Amino acid sequence: MIPIRKGQLKNVIHTACVVRLDTGEKQLLSTKGDSYCHFFKPISIEDYNLQLRLDWSDLDAGGHPTLDADFYDVATNKKLRNTGELRPLHHTQTNNPSLRVYEWEFRGYKWPFKVIISWLVIVKESIQVTDSVSCEVFRNDLKVDE
Repeated sequence: MIPIRKGQLKNVIHTACVVRLDTGEKQLLSTKGDSYCHFFKPISIEDYNLQLRLDWSDLDAGGHPTLDADFYDVATNKKLRNTGELRPLHHTQTNNPSLRVYEWEFRGYKWPFKVIISWLVIVKESIQVTDSVSCEVFRNDLKVDE
């Protein structure tokens, strides 16, 4: 699979849903404008607001999107730099390149999940029909030649 570029996501993927592997909880992911990301519902952990998203412009070896995490200060809602303990959490790859399964963890909060994609498929079809007819003419039970 090749990376999805700005404005292409809605032409390639119908829906993206995550299923937590520990609870079975499902969440339908959203899109924003021409973004190439699917967005999770924002969450809060301690003094951080977090926005997780699947970045389809940054694929791993298996062709799966990178899980991006943006951290915001809970008091000011200002986006924080990805330094210190936040740096390794900003980009998460799948656990196994052949599966779309992730495990994101921060300060004891674990979120193992799989991603289910409903792809859009464009089918082009061409149908050609030919027909051949022959007939014989009979008059008074006798075949009439031309």
